[in-house]
Amino acid sequence: MGSYDDLVFTIPQEFHHWYGFVAPRGFFRGTTMMKDAKVYMDWSAVDKSMIMEVPHTHHCADEYLVFTTADMKNFFDWDAEVDVWIGEDPENLEMYTLTAPTLIRIPPKFYHCPVHFRKINPEKPIVFSAVYLDGDWSKIGRKVDAEGNETFTYDGAGVRRCVKDRTKECIYCGECFSAARKERMKTAMAPRDDEWLRPYHEMAARNQERKWAKYVHPYVPEYLDDDRYISPRGGFHGKESMEGSKLWYHYGIVKRECEIGDLHMHHAVEEYLFFTGADIARFFDFDAEIEIELGPDPDHLEKYTITEPTAVRIPAGVWHGPVKIKRLGAPINFEPFYPNGSYGKIVYRDGVYVYEGNDLPQK
Repeated sequence: MGSYDDLVFTIPQEFHHWYGFVAPRGFFRGTTMMKDAKVYMDWSAVDKSMIMEVPHTHHCADEYLVFTTADMKNFFDWDAEVDVWIGEDPENLEMYTLTAPTLIRIPPKFYHCPVHFRKINPEKPIVFSAVYLDGDWSKIGRKVDAEGNETFTYDGAGVRRCVKDRTKECIYCGECFSAARKERMKTAMAPRDDEWLRPYHEMAARNQERKWAKYVHPYVPEYLDDDRYISPRGGFHGKESMEGSKLWYHYGIVKRECEIGDLHMHHAVEEYLFFTGADIARFFDFDAEIEIELGPDPDHLEKYTITEPTAVRIPAGVWHGPVKIKRLGAPINFEPFYPNGSYGKIVYRDGVYVYEGNDLPQK
């Protein structure tokens, strides 16, 4: 047993029944899976056209809606069209059509959804990942009765009960969602997708200001002069990419045995290191052996070996690195994930602690 066993988490295969989503998928469910974790996110590949969700908000935490190609080795080979509604007023939402890999920031109390996966090429699935910067997922929904009165409902991890057996907690298996959709599609009188979305399209047609484009970020190809990685890659760099953002991360598609990074720590912000298969539609096709060391200081480190999709939480003050790819049978996705607006680290060099970061004054 190591001192940091509780920080290294093997991501389980999540078999589910959600229509339109590939199974199994990978999910990191915050504190449900790791004590004190401050991130709740999934890696879900979409291979069918569908509609999901109704307008809702998150009352105290940022969420990021991430849309990418499933095959990270060909990150910008996108063949899809996705409509997303966002806005501060649920009756005056703007619609944005995504035609390339895109990230959308959802600040607290900001309405978003529905999401219409309108055009999906099943030969080129895309990824929809909802990244929620809190240890537990939650949302606030809105309902309006016939007299126009509003009520707001709270839903979240540990609150929702199973539709089929209320003695159990909902595990988000999607069985009830898919069964209801199947029944609706069999009924001639039930509203079809276009009819159901008509009010949202009418809303978007009268609301063309594009006020919220500042929260919609198409990924920019990042070309690397580094033979350890497949290039170009996608990434999102906090405040450099979007004012007010609290997220800094990139997809590093590693293609050979190598060593990445150096020994360092973050003095005030935790970091997450995610290791997955390079094709999210085949998330668990993971053929690699990776070593990383964790410790309280540079002279007292413990080695951990990774052979499956894994999440590593690095609390502030914990020394870690470098990441050593000891064996690689196929490319993997190495996803350093830093929930802060700018990136910084402390290294120990020549007997001195040195701060390095993108937020230093430019000479």
